[in-house]
Amino acid sequence: MFAAMHAGRVKGMLCIGQNPATSLNAKLEREALRKLDWLVVKDNWIHETANFWKSAPEVTKGEVKAQDIKTEVFFFPVSQVAEDEGTYTNTQRLLQFHFKAAEAPGDCRSDTWFVYQLGKRLKKLYADSTLPRDEGWKNLVFDYEHEGENERKKGDPSNPKILKEINGFATDDPGRHMPGFAALKDDGSTTCASWIYCGVYPAPDKNLAARRTADPPGTPGAQLGWGWAWPSNRRVMYNRASADPDGKPWSERKKWVWWDEEQKKWTGYDVPDYPATKAPTDKAKPGAAGMDALPGTAPFIMRPDGLGWLFVPSGLVDGPLPTHYEPAESPVKNPLYEQQTSPVMKYWKDDANPLAEVGDPKFPYVMTTYRLTEHYLAGAMSRWNPWLTELQPELFIELSPELAGEKKIANLDWVTISSPRGKIRAKALVTRRLRPFTIDGKVVHQVGMPWHWGYEGLSRGDIVNELTALVGDPNVSIHEGKTFVCNVEKA
Repeated sequence: MFAAMHAGRVKGMLCIGQNPATSLNAKLEREALRKLDWLVVKDNWIHETANFWKSAPEVTKGEVKAQDIKTEVFFFPVSQVAEDEGTYTNTQRLLQFHFKAAEAPGDCRSDTWFVYQLGKRLKKLYADSTLPRDEGWKNLVFDYEHEGENERKKGDPSNPKILKEINGFATDDPGRHMPGFAALKDDGSTTCASWIYCGVYPAPDKNLAARRTADPPGTPGAQLGWGWAWPSNRRVMYNRASADPDGKPWSERKKWVWWDEEQKKWTGYDVPDYPATKAPTDKAKPGAAGMDALPGTAPFIMRPDGLGWLFVPSGLVDGPLPTHYEPAESPVKNPLYEQQTSPVMKYWKDDANPLAEVGDPKFPYVMTTYRLTEHYLAGAMSRWNPWLTELQPELFIELSPELAGEKKIANLDWVTISSPRGKIRAKALVTRRLRPFTIDGKVVHQVGMPWHWGYEGLSRGDIVNELTALVGDPNVSIHEGKTFVCNVEKA
């Protein structure tokens, strides 16, 4: 997106809960922001992206004049999570509903308010359009009006109504919620925004994401009464694999779900991720589809053969099996193959996104970036908290005693770090957490830096992502900002 923006192909941006002015190849991304006609920023604090036009290093140093930046910036103050109700889902797939604890100050509004009001205005804007491309807007169902008078006046949508649509309901009777995804139909008789969440709100008075009942202490279980996990409140996917082919637990210590011979169904501590009455002795049906084509010993029901896969036969751009390539930038040649880097990696070629050649003596060291316990992401939230700022007051670079000795750098000295994309400063932290590598007979030093700082907040520092490049993996564009080359010098 920012490569397209940098090329002038993007006119405007809605930036909600993100801080791209400190993101990968941050200088390029700020250059891209300067090419927009308009930018809307919604966040809790004025962060680097909201103030890129007047507080960025290139502006404060006079390299770019603020009056020459054409981008019109709008800042919307947003309420925080405790000032609104709604849900959040973690990487465990657990959906939890939270309730409003306090009113937001001043003109702060929630993310849902912003999106809802924007959607209503766009629907009204396209109401009289005769263009086929606008049929989506004209037919969009976008009615989540709140039942409470105060909330209606504020324009807030009803989050339970949104959750109801996500869960699914009978099209001719919106009051009848769908109990689970098995009840969904493809004939228009049911409406559902996302089948994996179907069952989280099975009745108007049963918001299962709001549950807070824990298992009794000392008893085995999956905390099934705490929130709701997609799909079907299942806490461990493919949990039929916790039993052997005969349906018996592999061991008493690891028992999770198993076949109950008396009840003729799967049972256990979790919601079985398997048809309840499909016995281990059931045979595959020739010519059948879905579960009927699998024997009762096949636990991985989302796979066509019901088995776990160590490789992916199709769908990945870089092939079925992983192999080692060097990163886009490396101080050494690939010791395993003649092919240095992945031939299908994503690299956005741009004069502002240069890469170092293999073994470039100007950038002999490997850099990795990471996060600190006391700060979060780019620090737009945590750098405004005095307590967290006191715990981690300034940007630093970790380097080994060996590298520090070579460079005559003492602990707490100022250090200059450079890459083909930029140059920053930080305090030295000399530590044995980082040790030199020996790769193909060559000593290679690695350094590490947290990336939580920027030019806004109570604690300010250089942006580590000034050093990183726009490089992504070939399948989903996950960035390669965790390893690249750099140089380190005493400032």
